[in-house]
Amino acid sequence: MSEPSPSTSNGDAATVSCASGQPPASTDTTTSGATLPLPLPTDPSYVYQPAIHSKLKSLFDETITHPAIIIPSRQTAELRRTLSHVLMHRPKMKDVYEVPQSELRPNEDSRSVRKLALKQKLDEPIALEDGAATANTTTTTTDVYADAELKKVLSTGSESNGDNDTIRKSTHSVQITYNHYTVEEVLRRILPSSIKEVPSSFESAGHLAHINLREEMLPYKFIIGKTILDKNPGVAIVVNKIGTIENEFRTFPMEILARREGSINNGAKDVGNKPTNSPDLEVEVKEEGCKFRLDFAKVYWNSRLQFEHRRLVELIAGEERVANQQRKNGKRKKKRSRASDAEACVVDTCSEPIVVVADIMAGVGPFSVPLTSRFQGIICHANDLNPISYNYLKENAKLNKCNEEALRMYNMDGRAFVHHLEKQGIWFDHAIMNLPASAPEFLDAFRGWNGFRARCAGSEQRPMIHVHCFGGKDDKADDEAIARCEKALGCSLDKAADDVSVYIVRDVSPKKNMLCVSFLLPLGVKETKRINLSGGGMVEEETSPPGDMVEEETASPPVDKKARIS
Repeated sequence: MSEPSPSTSNGDAATVSCASGQPPASTDTTTSGATLPLPLPTDPSYVYQPAIHSKLKSLFDETITHPAIIIPSRQTAELRRTLSHVLMHRPKMKDVYEVPQSELRPNEDSRSVRKLALKQKLDEPIALEDGAATANTTTTTTDVYADAELKKVLSTGSESNGDNDTIRKSTHSVQITYNHYTVEEVLRRILPSSIKEVPSSFESAGHLAHINLREEMLPYKFIIGKTILDKNPGVAIVVNKIGTIENEFRTFPMEILARREGSINNGAKDVGNKPTNSPDLEVEVKEEGCKFRLDFAKVYWNSRLQFEHRRLVELIAGEERVANQQRKNGKRKKKRSRASDAEACVVDTCSEPIVVVADIMAGVGPFSVPLTSRFQGIICHANDLNPISYNYLKENAKLNKCNEEALRMYNMDGRAFVHHLEKQGIWFDHAIMNLPASAPEFLDAFRGWNGFRARCAGSEQRPMIHVHCFGGKDDKADDEAIARCEKALGCSLDKAADDVSVYIVRDVSPKKNMLCVSFLLPLGVKETKRINLSGGGMVEEETSPPGDMVEEETASPPVDKKARIS
């Protein structure tokens, strides 16, 4: 088969765009010779054009003949229940049909009979009855008519009403098209058999689908993107990650594989040759009763962290606030009366003390926004170094009607933010450090920290720190994660006295987990030497009234910019 021409680029990239390889000189660059499956190109940089996808769709058209039985109409419901395990189950297709005139017996009324379409074969082979197998045949079969229940129906019929002769074997032909196949079924037919795992699942963020294609799949990336788009009506754009998170803003390079016609692009060019500023990469995500707007290419967002967002939010809010919120949500689903309004006012009250949170790497607000929009008595100081994340954080605060006094936002380096809160005398009960790649190293910002709150009997109240990081899956993973925290803090952690815990957030890869290390800030940090922050390029800005901001100390050596991710 002649291969189609490659695309002129490796996809329209949000950050990076690569050129594809050229086809061999003898290659036919038309799509007229498309067959299934598509061959694996000899040139590893070769990429199939998006245009070939429409040609491939027609190759899925076929007529398939299924076994069937003709039954009395009045027994349709009963026999569908009895034979449900052997009925034809195809998406967008029924299993009961009228009997065509050519299959009716003399004097048989078409309204008195129906046809049940069956599976082509049994899911698992069954043993043949004694005597059915010979020395030259197998002892098992997948013939659907060998099913015990079906054999019983065919042999007995409904003796009580004289319908024995009505129930009989038949066949039924169905027209199958591309529309009847799932993403996995389509890709298994398109991709060569050497590709064992097909990318049928994806991470969604609003109308955007995000996939991570392996190198062996890259020649087919536009075909994969278009297939995912076709089979998911709620998806308007499909992107592929083409690099790792390496910059200080936690974003990664990506390319656009497919876009639905009519999606907002403000004149952006076609797939494969598109500017980096893509308006349709701005999405709106709903999570835990909140809405988040964000540009997927310019800020960090991971939908797989939804349950971690909920876990920490509810942990910080406390059981009483969470219970009050659940009761309040239950009342909203019912018709409100004066009595329920009065009860709701009681529900809004909470005897738990005010909680102050420092969200050091806040992003667009997956922790701070629900904490300050859903619960009373919580104050969040939310910070992010990325100015675009900071702007979306402000927008999401308005979108979710967060109290301005409860959510205070900053655009600063993470370490500078910790020093700023201490200098301003802002106490916090919890600190969230959601930066798995390097959050433990940011704990050095607490060296020399002296912001502990005095308690009775000479003790000091300490904030609970929640640090996200990556770790292995062996027995040493917890201790290694804790050791990273200790090294950055400059002092040891006592698992009992400092209430240290390690929680597995999610499975990242076969050998890697995402973890959350939580602990009370050890008093030992007071004895450690405070780090000095360079003023080189550091931004300190917040939304509080003028006069609250202070100048951060400057000294050497400067902090490595790549390490100052927040």
